[in-house]
Amino acid sequence: MVMNEKGDSVNASYYLIVNPSTNTGVGVEVTHSFSTNVNTITVGTQHALDPLTTIKARVNNTDKANALIQHEWRPKSLFTISREVVTKSIDKSPKVKLVLALKP
Repeated sequence: MVMNEKGDSVNASYYLIVNPSTNTGVGVEVTHSFSTNVNTITVGTQHALDPLTTIKARVNNTDKANALIQHEWRPKSLFTISREVVTKSIDKSPKVKLVLALKP
């Protein structure tokens, strides 16, 4: 358990690797905000398509769904495409992010 936001929220999480050969795992995170008295539950999964490419997805009870694909094109250098959708507002444009992380 971890206190966040200057003590305003507390998080608890659990992660389990289901298949080590494909790095397939599932996880859950529960967050409670004391100021708003709101609980958020997030469930996610990940799977390695190959040794350099991973896909991840998560969904929470506040109607947000996220997915990403991440590729290590050079050692320690990652290219990521992610998308976030608010499931109650399908008519709104989803957020799409492109990230390039370079490490020497």
